[in-house]
Amino acid sequence: MDSSARIRSFICSFWIFFLLFYGASGSAAEPTLVIGQSTSVQLSPVLLVENSPGSRPGTSLFCERVHIHGLSRMKHLSKIAHSVKVKILSNSSSLRPAKFEVCFHRNLSLGACMCPQNEWEKVGKGSWFRSMSPFDHKLLDIRVAGSSLETFELSIEEEYFLYRVVLLVMGLVLMTFASSLSNSLAFYYSSAMAVGIILVVLMVLFQGMRLLPTGRKNSLMIFIYSSLIGLGSFLLRYLPGLFHSILSELGISEDMYNPLAIFLLVFLVLTGAWLGFWVVRKLVLTEDGSVDVSTSHFVAWSIRVLAAVMILQCSLDPILALAALISGIATSYMIRRFGRLRFFRRLCRKLLSSPKDYGRTPRNSHVLHDSYDERGREQDATYSAIRSRGLLLYLPHHT
Repeated sequence: MDSSARIRSFICSFWIFFLLFYGASGSAAEPTLVIGQSTSVQLSPVLLVENSPGSRPGTSLFCERVHIHGLSRMKHLSKIAHSVKVKILSNSSSLRPAKFEVCFHRNLSLGACMCPQNEWEKVGKGSWFRSMSPFDHKLLDIRVAGSSLETFELSIEEEYFLYRVVLLVMGLVLMTFASSLSNSLAFYYSSAMAVGIILVVLMVLFQGMRLLPTGRKNSLMIFIYSSLIGLGSFLLRYLPGLFHSILSELGISEDMYNPLAIFLLVFLVLTGAWLGFWVVRKLVLTEDGSVDVSTSHFVAWSIRVLAAVMILQCSLDPILALAALISGIATSYMIRRFGRLRFFRRLCRKLLSSPKDYGRTPRNSHVLHDSYDERGREQDATYSAIRSRGLLLYLPHHT
Protein backbone atom coordinates (compact mmCIF):
# COMPACT_ATOMS: atom_id res chain seq x y z
CA MET A 1 0.00 0.00 0.00
CA ASP A 2 2.80 2.36 0.83
CA SER A 3 4.63 1.61 -2.40
CA SER A 4 1.49 2.13 -4.51
CA ALA A 5 0.81 5.44 -2.74
CA ARG A 6 4.35 6.55 -3.39
CA ILE A 7 4.04 5.61 -7.05
CA ARG A 8 0.79 7.58 -7.37
CA SER A 9 2.27 10.63 -5.69
CA PHE A 10 5.33 10.39 -7.94
CA ILE A 11 3.16 10.18 -11.04
CA CYS A 12 1.03 13.16 -9.92
CA SER A 13 4.09 15.27 -9.17
CA PHE A 14 5.60 14.29 -12.51
CA TRP A 15 2.46 15.35 -14.38
CA ILE A 16 2.30 18.64 -12.47
CA PHE A 17 5.94 19.33 -13.27
CA PHE A 18 5.36 18.41 -16.92
CA LEU A 19 2.36 20.71 -17.20
CA LEU A 20 4.20 23.59 -15.57
CA PHE A 21 7.24 23.07 -17.78
CA TYR A 22 5.07 22.79 -20.89
CA GLY A 23 3.14 25.94 -19.96
CA ALA A 24 6.34 27.85 -19.30
CA SER A 25 7.90 26.69 -22.56
CA GLY A 26 4.69 27.50 -24.43
CA SER A 27 4.52 31.02 -22.98
CA ALA A 28 8.19 31.54 -23.69
CA ALA A 29 7.65 30.44 -27.32
CA GLU A 30 4.88 33.00 -27.81
CA PRO A 31 5.97 35.91 -30.03
CA THR A 32 6.85 39.15 -28.27
CA LEU A 33 7.12 42.76 -29.41
CA VAL A 34 9.02 45.34 -27.38
CA ILE A 35 8.18 48.99 -28.01
CA GLY A 36 11.25 50.87 -29.17
CA GLN A 37 13.14 47.71 -30.18
CA SER A 38 11.04 45.58 -32.53
CA THR A 39 8.51 46.90 -35.01
CA SER A 40 6.84 43.91 -36.70
CA VAL A 41 6.42 40.14 -36.53
CA GLN A 42 4.92 37.51 -38.82
CA LEU A 43 2.15 35.38 -37.32
CA SER A 44 0.69 32.05 -38.37
CA PRO A 45 -1.91 30.71 -35.92
CA VAL A 46 -1.15 27.04 -35.24
CA LEU A 47 -2.44 26.54 -31.69
CA LEU A 48 -5.68 24.57 -31.85
CA VAL A 49 -8.18 25.70 -29.19
CA GLU A 50 -11.60 24.22 -28.48
CA ASN A 51 -14.59 25.80 -26.74
CA SER A 52 -13.30 29.34 -27.04
CA PRO A 53 -15.84 31.86 -25.64
CA GLY A 54 -18.18 33.08 -28.34
CA SER A 55 -17.60 30.15 -30.71
CA ARG A 56 -19.93 27.26 -31.44
CA PRO A 57 -19.74 24.29 -29.06
CA GLY A 58 -17.26 21.72 -30.28
CA THR A 59 -15.67 24.08 -32.82
CA SER A 60 -11.89 24.17 -33.01
CA LEU A 61 -10.15 27.45 -33.78
CA PHE A 62 -6.56 28.27 -34.61
CA CYS A 63 -5.14 30.79 -32.18
CA GLU A 64 -2.04 32.92 -31.67
CA ARG A 65 -1.02 35.14 -28.75
CA VAL A 66 1.45 38.05 -28.91
CA HIS A 67 2.97 39.86 -25.93
CA ILE A 68 3.51 43.63 -26.33
CA HIS A 69 5.86 45.08 -23.71
CA GLY A 70 5.92 48.82 -23.06
CA LEU A 71 8.57 51.22 -21.88
CA SER A 72 9.52 52.29 -18.38
CA ARG A 73 7.70 55.43 -17.28
CA MET A 74 10.56 56.85 -15.22
CA LYS A 75 13.13 56.45 -17.99
CA HIS A 76 10.95 57.74 -20.85
CA LEU A 77 8.95 60.63 -19.42
CA SER A 78 9.63 62.60 -22.59
CA LYS A 79 7.24 60.27 -24.45
CA ILE A 80 4.21 61.35 -22.45
CA ALA A 81 2.57 62.71 -25.62
CA HIS A 82 3.36 59.59 -27.68
CA SER A 83 1.06 56.72 -28.56
CA VAL A 84 1.64 53.36 -30.20
CA LYS A 85 -0.49 52.15 -33.10
CA VAL A 86 -0.89 48.37 -33.17
CA LYS A 87 -1.83 47.16 -36.63
CA ILE A 88 -2.66 43.72 -38.05
CA LEU A 89 -2.65 43.01 -41.81
CA SER A 90 -3.80 39.79 -43.39
CA ASN A 91 -1.39 38.27 -45.91
CA SER A 92 -4.03 36.06 -47.47
CA SER A 93 -3.24 34.85 -50.98
CA SER A 94 -6.91 34.61 -51.93
CA LEU A 95 -8.86 37.49 -53.42
CA ARG A 96 -11.14 37.73 -50.42
CA PRO A 97 -9.50 39.00 -47.22
CA ALA A 98 -9.32 36.59 -44.34
CA LYS A 99 -11.87 36.89 -41.56
CA PHE A 100 -10.49 36.70 -38.05
CA GLU A 101 -11.21 37.88 -34.53
CA VAL A 102 -9.00 39.91 -32.22
CA CYS A 103 -8.96 40.31 -28.44
CA PHE A 104 -6.76 43.13 -27.09
CA HIS A 105 -6.40 42.87 -23.31
CA ARG A 106 -3.94 42.80 -20.41
CA ASN A 107 -5.25 39.85 -18.37
CA LEU A 108 -2.38 37.38 -18.00
CA SER A 109 -4.52 34.90 -16.07
CA LEU A 110 -6.56 34.05 -19.16
CA GLY A 111 -5.41 31.32 -21.46
CA ALA A 112 -4.84 31.82 -25.16
CA CYS A 113 -8.09 32.73 -26.95
CA MET A 114 -10.07 32.53 -23.69
CA CYS A 115 -11.23 36.14 -23.61
CA PRO A 116 -14.89 36.80 -22.74
CA GLN A 117 -17.29 36.85 -25.64
CA ASN A 118 -17.94 40.61 -25.47
CA GLU A 119 -14.21 41.42 -25.84
CA TRP A 120 -13.74 39.77 -29.23
CA GLU A 121 -13.72 42.04 -32.28
CA LYS A 122 -14.60 40.63 -35.68
CA VAL A 123 -12.41 41.80 -38.55
CA GLY A 124 -13.74 41.30 -42.06
CA LYS A 125 -11.66 43.67 -44.18
CA GLY A 126 -8.27 42.13 -43.54
CA SER A 127 -6.86 44.91 -41.36
CA TRP A 128 -7.23 46.01 -37.76
CA PHE A 129 -5.55 48.73 -35.71
CA ARG A 130 -5.78 50.13 -32.22
CA SER A 131 -3.85 52.75 -30.23
CA MET A 132 -2.25 52.06 -26.88
CA SER A 133 0.04 53.76 -24.40
CA PRO A 134 3.78 53.26 -24.98
CA PHE A 135 4.13 52.42 -21.27
CA ASP A 136 1.48 49.69 -21.19
CA HIS A 137 1.89 45.90 -21.33
CA LYS A 138 -0.82 44.13 -23.33
CA LEU A 139 -1.73 40.81 -24.91
CA LEU A 140 -3.10 40.33 -28.40
CA ASP A 141 -5.05 37.14 -29.15
CA ILE A 142 -5.94 36.23 -32.74
CA ARG A 143 -8.24 33.37 -33.65
CA VAL A 144 -9.13 32.08 -37.10
CA ALA A 145 -11.74 29.55 -38.13
CA GLY A 146 -10.75 27.05 -40.80
CA SER A 147 -7.27 26.60 -42.18
CA SER A 148 -4.07 27.29 -40.26
CA LEU A 149 -2.29 28.50 -43.40
CA GLU A 150 -3.41 32.09 -42.86
CA THR A 151 -0.54 34.46 -42.11
CA PHE A 152 -0.69 37.90 -40.53
CA GLU A 153 1.72 40.76 -40.04
CA LEU A 154 1.61 42.50 -36.68
CA SER A 155 3.36 45.88 -36.56
CA ILE A 156 3.70 48.65 -33.99
CA GLU A 157 4.43 52.29 -34.76
CA GLU A 158 5.07 55.17 -32.37
CA GLU A 159 3.21 58.42 -33.03
CA TYR A 160 3.78 61.86 -31.57
CA PHE A 161 0.86 64.25 -31.06
CA LEU A 162 1.68 67.92 -30.60
CA TYR A 163 -1.85 68.76 -29.51
CA ARG A 164 -1.33 66.75 -26.31
CA VAL A 165 1.57 69.02 -25.35
CA VAL A 166 -0.55 72.07 -26.19
CA LEU A 167 -3.37 70.75 -24.00
CA LEU A 168 -0.92 70.14 -21.15
CA VAL A 169 0.53 73.66 -21.32
CA MET A 170 -2.89 75.31 -21.67
CA GLY A 171 -4.25 73.24 -18.80
CA LEU A 172 -1.38 74.23 -16.51
CA VAL A 173 -1.78 77.92 -17.42
CA LEU A 174 -5.54 77.87 -16.83
CA MET A 175 -5.10 75.95 -13.57
CA THR A 176 -2.58 78.54 -12.33
CA PHE A 177 -4.44 81.69 -13.34
CA ALA A 178 -8.03 80.52 -12.72
CA SER A 179 -8.55 82.90 -9.79
CA SER A 180 -7.06 85.87 -11.65
CA LEU A 181 -9.13 85.22 -14.76
CA SER A 182 -12.34 84.84 -12.77
CA ASN A 183 -11.85 88.37 -11.36
CA SER A 184 -10.72 90.00 -14.61
CA LEU A 185 -13.20 92.15 -16.51
CA ALA A 186 -11.08 91.84 -19.66
CA PHE A 187 -11.48 88.05 -19.56
CA TYR A 188 -15.27 88.27 -19.22
CA TYR A 189 -15.66 90.86 -21.97
CA SER A 190 -13.31 89.13 -24.43
CA SER A 191 -14.72 85.63 -23.91
CA ALA A 192 -18.34 86.81 -23.95
CA MET A 193 -17.76 88.84 -27.12
CA ALA A 194 -16.08 85.89 -28.83
CA VAL A 195 -18.95 83.58 -27.91
CA GLY A 196 -21.46 86.20 -29.02
CA ILE A 197 -19.77 86.56 -32.41
CA ILE A 198 -19.79 82.78 -32.91
CA LEU A 199 -23.47 82.54 -31.95
CA VAL A 200 -24.47 85.35 -34.31
CA VAL A 201 -22.54 83.78 -37.19
CA LEU A 202 -24.15 80.40 -36.51
CA MET A 203 -27.62 81.94 -36.40
CA VAL A 204 -27.09 83.78 -39.67
CA LEU A 205 -25.63 80.66 -41.27
CA PHE A 206 -28.53 78.52 -40.11
CA GLN A 207 -31.12 80.99 -41.40
CA GLY A 208 -29.26 81.33 -44.68
CA MET A 209 -29.23 77.59 -45.24
CA ARG A 210 -32.97 77.48 -44.64
CA LEU A 211 -33.50 80.03 -47.42
CA LEU A 212 -31.65 77.93 -49.98
CA PRO A 213 -33.76 75.40 -51.97
CA THR A 214 -31.16 72.66 -51.48
CA GLY A 215 -30.74 73.28 -47.78
CA ARG A 216 -34.28 73.22 -46.46
CA LYS A 217 -34.36 69.54 -45.63
CA ASN A 218 -30.90 69.02 -44.18
CA SER A 219 -30.30 72.44 -42.63
CA LEU A 220 -30.49 71.13 -39.07
CA MET A 221 -28.11 68.26 -39.79
CA ILE A 222 -25.62 70.58 -41.49
CA PHE A 223 -25.85 72.95 -38.53
CA ILE A 224 -25.12 70.17 -36.04
CA TYR A 225 -22.33 68.86 -38.23
CA SER A 226 -20.71 72.28 -38.47
CA SER A 227 -20.87 72.71 -34.70
CA LEU A 228 -19.36 69.32 -33.87
CA ILE A 229 -16.80 68.71 -36.61
CA GLY A 230 -15.29 72.16 -36.75
CA LEU A 231 -16.74 75.59 -37.17
CA GLY A 232 -13.70 77.20 -38.72
CA SER A 233 -13.07 74.75 -41.55
CA PHE A 234 -16.77 74.50 -42.32
CA LEU A 235 -17.20 78.27 -42.55
CA LEU A 236 -14.15 78.74 -44.75
CA ARG A 237 -15.40 76.05 -47.12
CA TYR A 238 -19.17 76.65 -47.15
CA LEU A 239 -19.80 80.31 -46.29
CA PRO A 240 -18.51 81.89 -49.55
CA GLY A 241 -20.74 79.64 -51.66
CA LEU A 242 -23.71 80.32 -49.40
CA PHE A 243 -23.11 84.07 -49.58
CA HIS A 244 -22.84 84.04 -53.37
CA SER A 245 -26.01 81.96 -53.69
CA ILE A 246 -28.02 84.35 -51.51
CA LEU A 247 -26.78 87.41 -53.41
CA SER A 248 -27.51 85.78 -56.75
CA GLU A 249 -31.09 85.04 -55.70
CA LEU A 250 -31.49 88.66 -54.58
CA GLY A 251 -30.32 89.91 -58.00
CA ILE A 252 -27.11 91.62 -56.81
CA SER A 253 -24.21 91.76 -59.27
CA GLU A 254 -20.80 90.24 -58.61
CA ASP A 255 -19.14 93.67 -58.27
CA MET A 256 -20.97 94.21 -54.99
CA TYR A 257 -19.90 90.89 -53.44
CA ASN A 258 -16.74 92.09 -51.71
CA PRO A 259 -18.13 95.36 -50.23
CA LEU A 260 -21.25 93.61 -49.00
CA ALA A 261 -19.19 90.77 -47.53
CA ILE A 262 -16.98 93.24 -45.64
CA PHE A 263 -19.95 95.19 -44.28
CA LEU A 264 -21.74 91.98 -43.32
CA LEU A 265 -18.66 90.68 -41.51
CA VAL A 266 -18.24 93.94 -39.59
CA PHE A 267 -21.93 93.94 -38.71
CA LEU A 268 -21.77 90.36 -37.42
CA VAL A 269 -18.68 91.09 -35.34
CA LEU A 270 -20.19 94.23 -33.82
CA THR A 271 -23.49 92.46 -33.14
CA GLY A 272 -21.77 89.56 -31.43
CA ALA A 273 -19.54 91.91 -29.43
CA TRP A 274 -22.56 93.92 -28.31
CA LEU A 275 -24.35 90.72 -27.30
CA GLY A 276 -21.37 89.60 -25.22
CA PHE A 277 -21.01 93.07 -23.68
CA TRP A 278 -24.70 93.14 -22.76
CA VAL A 279 -24.54 89.66 -21.20
CA VAL A 280 -21.56 90.65 -19.06
CA ARG A 281 -23.23 93.87 -17.90
CA LYS A 282 -26.46 92.08 -17.00
CA LEU A 283 -25.28 88.77 -15.56
CA VAL A 284 -21.72 89.21 -14.31
CA LEU A 285 -21.24 92.72 -12.95
CA THR A 286 -22.83 94.17 -9.84
CA GLU A 287 -24.30 97.64 -9.45
CA ASP A 288 -20.95 99.20 -8.51
CA GLY A 289 -19.22 97.73 -11.59
CA SER A 290 -17.29 94.93 -9.87
CA VAL A 291 -17.48 91.21 -10.59
CA ASP A 292 -20.10 89.32 -8.60
CA VAL A 293 -18.50 87.10 -5.94
CA SER A 294 -20.63 84.01 -6.59
CA THR A 295 -20.12 84.34 -10.33
CA SER A 296 -16.38 84.70 -9.81
CA HIS A 297 -16.22 81.51 -7.71
CA PHE A 298 -18.29 79.58 -10.23
CA VAL A 299 -16.15 80.72 -13.16
CA ALA A 300 -12.93 79.95 -11.25
CA TRP A 301 -13.99 76.38 -10.51
CA SER A 302 -15.28 75.95 -14.06
CA ILE A 303 -11.88 77.00 -15.39
CA ARG A 304 -10.17 74.57 -13.00
CA VAL A 305 -12.40 71.71 -14.13
CA LEU A 306 -11.73 72.55 -17.78
CA ALA A 307 -7.99 72.74 -17.05
CA ALA A 308 -8.09 69.36 -15.29
CA VAL A 309 -9.80 67.76 -18.29
CA MET A 310 -7.22 69.29 -20.64
CA ILE A 311 -4.34 68.01 -18.51
CA LEU A 312 -5.83 64.50 -18.40
CA GLN A 313 -5.88 64.46 -22.21
CA CYS A 314 -2.11 64.98 -22.43
CA SER A 315 -1.34 61.25 -22.48
CA LEU A 316 -2.92 57.89 -23.23
CA ASP A 317 -1.33 56.49 -20.10
CA PRO A 318 -3.73 57.07 -17.17
CA ILE A 319 -0.97 56.95 -14.55
CA LEU A 320 1.12 59.65 -16.24
CA ALA A 321 -1.99 61.74 -16.95
CA LEU A 322 -3.00 61.59 -13.28
CA ALA A 323 0.57 62.42 -12.22
CA ALA A 324 0.54 65.42 -14.57
CA LEU A 325 -2.76 66.58 -13.05
CA ILE A 326 -1.42 66.30 -9.49
CA SER A 327 1.77 68.12 -10.50
CA GLY A 328 -0.29 70.86 -12.15
CA ILE A 329 -2.43 71.34 -9.03
CA ALA A 330 0.65 71.46 -6.80
CA THR A 331 2.45 73.87 -9.14
CA SER A 332 -0.50 76.24 -9.36
CA TYR A 333 -0.89 76.18 -5.58
CA MET A 334 2.79 76.98 -5.02
CA ILE A 335 2.76 79.79 -7.58
CA ARG A 336 -0.33 81.35 -6.04
CA ARG A 337 1.18 81.01 -2.57
CA PHE A 338 4.45 82.65 -3.61
CA GLY A 339 2.51 85.39 -5.37
CA ARG A 340 0.56 86.13 -2.19
CA LEU A 341 3.76 86.13 -0.12
CA ARG A 342 5.35 88.64 -2.49
CA PHE A 343 2.26 90.83 -2.34
CA PHE A 344 2.26 90.81 1.47
CA ARG A 345 5.99 91.54 1.54
CA ARG A 346 5.57 94.57 -0.70
CA LEU A 347 2.63 95.73 1.38
CA CYS A 348 4.63 95.38 4.61
CA ARG A 349 7.54 97.27 3.11
CA LYS A 350 5.28 100.11 2.09
CA LEU A 351 3.67 100.23 5.51
CA LEU A 352 7.03 100.19 7.28
CA SER A 353 8.55 102.84 5.04
CA SER A 354 5.54 105.18 5.05
CA PRO A 355 6.15 106.83 8.48
CA LYS A 356 9.63 107.91 7.38
CA ASP A 357 8.30 109.42 4.19
CA TYR A 358 5.52 111.16 6.04
CA GLY A 359 7.90 112.41 8.73
CA ARG A 360 9.97 114.42 6.27
CA THR A 361 9.30 118.18 6.41
CA PRO A 362 8.68 119.71 3.00
CA ARG A 363 10.46 122.83 1.87
CA ASN A 364 7.33 124.97 1.83
CA SER A 365 6.24 123.98 5.32
CA HIS A 366 6.30 127.62 6.49
CA VAL A 367 3.77 128.53 3.81
CA LEU A 368 1.49 125.77 4.97
CA HIS A 369 1.99 126.83 8.58
CA ASP A 370 1.04 130.42 7.77
CA SER A 371 -2.03 129.29 5.91
CA TYR A 372 -3.12 127.18 8.85
CA ASP A 373 -2.54 130.09 11.25
CA GLU A 374 -5.12 132.06 9.33
CA ARG A 375 -7.85 129.48 9.74
CA GLY A 376 -8.48 129.68 13.47
CA ARG A 377 -7.67 128.09 16.73
CA GLU A 378 -9.56 124.88 16.19
CA GLN A 379 -7.74 124.01 12.97
CA ASP A 380 -4.38 125.02 14.49
CA ALA A 381 -4.90 122.69 17.42
CA THR A 382 -5.74 119.82 15.07
CA TYR A 383 -2.69 120.52 12.89
CA SER A 384 -0.31 120.69 15.85
CA ALA A 385 -1.62 117.40 17.23
CA ILE A 386 -1.11 115.65 13.89
CA ARG A 387 2.32 117.21 13.37
CA SER A 388 3.47 115.95 16.75
CA ARG A 389 2.91 112.39 15.46
CA GLY A 390 5.10 113.03 12.43
CA LEU A 391 2.30 113.26 9.82
CA LEU A 392 1.14 116.05 7.54
CA LEU A 393 -2.57 116.46 6.97
CA TYR A 394 -3.90 118.83 4.41
CA LEU A 395 -7.23 119.98 5.77
CA PRO A 396 -9.85 121.05 3.25
CA HIS A 397 -10.94 124.66 3.17
CA HIS A 398 -14.34 125.04 4.76
CA THR A 399 -16.42 127.93 3.59
